[in-house]
Amino acid sequence: MTTKFFSQEWCDGATDAANASVAMLKGFKNASTFTNRMAFGVLGRDDLVTHVEWKEGQVASWTSGPEFSDDDLWLNIQADLSTWKDLAEGRAEAGKSLVMGKIKFVKGPMAAAIENAPALHHFLQSWGSAAPEIDYDV
Repeated sequence: MTTKFFSQEWCDGATDAANASVAMLKGFKNASTFTNRMAFGVLGRDDLVTHVEWKEGQVASWTSGPEFSDDDLWLNIQADLSTWKDLAEGRAEAGKSLVMGKIKFVKGPMAAAIENAPALHHFLQSWGSAAPEIDYDV
């Protein structure tokens, strides 16, 4: 059985995978102060967005679709589906994707990604562990 990318089932599995990632936790500049709300979306697809709430370097909630107002979001990060898939499946590295412009910061400080680059990389890699089989054709 496949799980649709960015579905609530996928978000639930991605929450577990991210929170189990020791490498992600160690990658934060200071995990104990990383408490934020973020959006991850697909370029050109307003219908494909997820909202993540972080508390002290752990994912507290992850929803398919918008949950927070734009004013409540610290970061809004977007990429195309193929970039998200490559990152989730370990074929791309988050820092390089940022530099190449494949990941776009629609809102928020780019410095946040730079100082937490290892955490971002392992967070995005954990997406591929959200389910045994992920359907990226959404």
